Parts: sequence; C-alpha cells; structure tokens
Amino acid sequence: MSEMIVRVLLGWTALAAGFATAAGFIAFISLIGIVPRLSALTKTAKYIPLYENCLALGLISMNLISLYHFDFSGMFHIMAVLLLAVGGLFTGIFVGCLAGALAEVVNIIPIFSRRIRLRKGMPYFIIAAAIGKCIGSLMQFFLFPR
Repeated sequence: MSEMIVRVLLGWTALAAGFATAAGFIAFISLIGIVPRLSALTKTAKYIPLYENCLALGLISMNLISLYHFDFSGMFHIMAVLLLAVGGLFTGIFVGCLAGALAEVVNIIPIFSRRIRLRKGMPYFIIAAAIGKCIGSLMQFFLFPR
C-alpha cells in the first residue's frame, strides 16, 4: 500500500514539474515575442491565443511522450514514419523561429559582424550559418543516434 502512495506522489510530482517546465518555457517564448512577431508577419494576429494554446499543448504532449516512451511499433510503419516526419518538420520550424528570435533579440549578428569587421557578404554569412546548422543537425541525427 505504501509503495502505491509513493508512486502516486512521484507521478504527481513529475506531472507538476512538467507543467512548471512548460510554463517557464512558454513564459520565455512570450518574453522574447516569437508568437506576436510571427502573427504580425503572417497577418494572423487574431489567432494569437490559438498559437499559444497549441504551443502549450505541444510542450505538454512532448513532455509526456519523452517521459513515458510510447512504443510506435504497433502502428502501421508508414503511419509512424509520417507522424515522425510531420513532427520533425514542425519541430525544425519551431527551433528555427526560436533561434531567429533569439538572434534578433540579442542582436548577435550585428555585434559579431562588427567584431570580425565583416563589411560585405552578410547574406552569404547568414546562409552559411543556416546551412551549417542544418548539416550539424543531420549529422547529429544520423551519425550519433541515441
């Protein structure tokens, strides 16, 4: 009986920690203003509450998936691959937007370009950074899987 109580308490503690982590991350995302910037660029400001709710649900669901390690082998193989591909695409878009917003907030590109005295070729520098990030992610994914 006491083992069951300990498991329930640990479960609630883990769930609360997951919610606290997701809330802190959402607060951070709100602080740097990714959602309002993207909605302003796409002229969809009326959907900001929907974007924020989707962000929160995505964080909570990925937290649960990483905590409980769901087994997708029972699904049809093509469905599992499609689910992973769509999830990977959206995750990549989100990470790219996050990196872009962080770079914009801290103004790293102008500071870095002044430090290395880069006068011409700024678009090439940005494209090279994006390609390097993509190649590094692919190398980590394919060469160093868990």
